[in-house]
Amino acid sequence: MIETRKKTIRNIVTISVLLLAIIIYYNSISLRRVSEVKIVGNKGNWSLLVDDKPFYIKGVGCGLAKGRKGEDYLKLAKELGANCVRTWGTDQGNKEYLDKARKYGLMVDAGIWINWVEEGISYIGENQYKKDKINEALTYVKKFKHHPSILMWNVGNEALFFTKEDKEKIALCEFLENLIKEIKKIDPNHPVIYTSAAQTGFSYLKKYVPSLDIIGSNTFGGIRTIQSRWDYLDFNKPYVITEFGPCIPAESLRDLNGKPVELGDYQKAIFYKEYVNQLHGFKGYNLGGFVFHLGETTQESMTWWNLNHGEFKKQSYWVIYEKYTGQAAPFSAPRIERLILSKTKNLKPGEFIDAEVEMNKSNEDYSYEYRLSTSVEGVLQYYVNDFVDIEVTDSGNKAKIKVPQEQGIYRLYCFVKDNKGNISTVNKTISVGSQ
Repeated sequence: MIETRKKTIRNIVTISVLLLAIIIYYNSISLRRVSEVKIVGNKGNWSLLVDDKPFYIKGVGCGLAKGRKGEDYLKLAKELGANCVRTWGTDQGNKEYLDKARKYGLMVDAGIWINWVEEGISYIGENQYKKDKINEALTYVKKFKHHPSILMWNVGNEALFFTKEDKEKIALCEFLENLIKEIKKIDPNHPVIYTSAAQTGFSYLKKYVPSLDIIGSNTFGGIRTIQSRWDYLDFNKPYVITEFGPCIPAESLRDLNGKPVELGDYQKAIFYKEYVNQLHGFKGYNLGGFVFHLGETTQESMTWWNLNHGEFKKQSYWVIYEKYTGQAAPFSAPRIERLILSKTKNLKPGEFIDAEVEMNKSNEDYSYEYRLSTSVEGVLQYYVNDFVDIEVTDSGNKAKIKVPQEQGIYRLYCFVKDNKGNISTVNKTISVGSQ
């Protein structure tokens, strides 16, 4: 009897080991299976095929899979109705990111960051930076070319725009052209795109980078101008709007402290809705686009670009949800009418000011949080601002706030949350000391 039991146990263990080996084998085969991506059609009728199935990009820029507090941003992207996410650098689109994107059925526009010309960086002649960048890019492509979540390789983001000298622009284009050719030798199954700042790099790309498969454009002023310039240059390849969102700080009104005025969340939502409409109006010339931004980038302010605040969703999130899913949004975010501050300029260190938030519906069950941040205007930096500790008394839509001892210009925010996972934000700048 004992020997029979031992034999049975051995058989169970053997079968379990075999089953585990089979599972591991088929998982590895699945991970090695490359998604073949092709561009088909002609001007006005272009489309992407992923494994021979039409794929129009309903994308969102999402540089981090996980937030500072553990938020699952790729899950938020999936819930948004997106089918693709965009990264900007090889440090972002790592194996953990790509595997999680695959888990949620998301394709990835995988970013490979290319620096613009600045001190210590040049694209003229041979130098160590160029060698290192080529090695980084090709190593990344070799490592992940078989990952089923890869949609395309995004080589460079606005580098031409921030490179000032014409000879360096041309050298940068030549560098891009050579790098793209090498990428295509390694991986013929995925297209390559470069991202221009609006239409500023189009003429250089047309003349010097013929190996590009797709023209990318970050635009915050409307898609019609991109279509017009692209059409004028007679590109024989489609474009993708790699970022779109509300107007940039450089084109915004300035307040009494000389800082750009951030639009309210419901105003931003209007921009997002209009841009998706414009994008769809030129479908066939473009292959889709990426709304900017899901996550927690702090460029310009803690809230300027984000569709969310942690796990809480803004009105812009729900506008994009409706466009991407074709369904009515289940919620709308609280609607802030305005933020009133008793004083905004030349405050004394440690001075108290009064804040009041006026809501569209004051009788709702909202919670209010007041916070202060730095107000650095950071170009293309993911984290440039951060919150500053402050003393807040009272609660609700009225509060008394003690400003910092350190002189400078800050942004004072009010975050208004409902009990359904939605949020709205508003902010104004204050200056402590004489600025």
